[in-house]
Amino acid sequence: MVFESLVASLLNKFLGDYVQNFDSSQLKLGIWGGDVTLKHLDVKESALDDLDLPIKVMSGHLGKLILKIPYKNIYTAPTIATIEGLFIVVVPNTGIKYDAEKEAKAAEAAKRAELQKLEEAKSKFTEKDTKDDKKDTFTEKLVTQIIKNLQVKIKDIHLRYEDNFSDPEFPFSLGFTLHNLSFETTDEKWIPAIIQENVSIIHKLVVLDSLSVYWNSRTDLLHKLDASDRE
Repeated sequence: MVFESLVASLLNKFLGDYVQNFDSSQLKLGIWGGDVTLKHLDVKESALDDLDLPIKVMSGHLGKLILKIPYKNIYTAPTIATIEGLFIVVVPNTGIKYDAEKEAKAAEAAKRAELQKLEEAKSKFTEKDTKDDKKDTFTEKLVTQIIKNLQVKIKDIHLRYEDNFSDPEFPFSLGFTLHNLSFETTDEKWIPAIIQENVSIIHKLVVLDSLSVYWNSRTDLLHKLDASDRE
């Protein structure tokens, strides 16, 4: 239960930073069952803010997120994370209309997040209980085992940049689409395998399928359209 609670907490924190309409209670129940499926998630406009990039998310949608954790066979079976149908539209930061109220809320949320990180760091630094140390060691071993045999499958990704700020008379868009990207643990001969023992090197086979890049001039801007028209 300790490990399941830790996974639920980490996923809640991670997803909370990037998506805004997931059910945390369903996430927790799914994790305890070893199988999490979240559908139709909206990407937050602040998802890229921490990266200090000159772009801003205008809209984003994640069709499906699936996480399978084999708690009963953690050392003999892989953990599988699947992301399907991710579509994100970004624009230049300079093209965003300033909203004082929205910026104030974002700044307040950032302060709360920073304070929470400081409190967590302080708590970990001051906590010296032997039992907790043993729990941490056990949890760390499980996390390491999951990472060693983690499989990641990403399907149908579309990232699009739109710009009507550089030259308003000639708006353009560029982006890329990707049908499939997968990461899988292998042995030293690049044959898919489950790693049970301690190893100094972990081999991961990456497969990329159908990557396309495009550039459109004088294009229709999707972030200006209604959601129904985008489809």
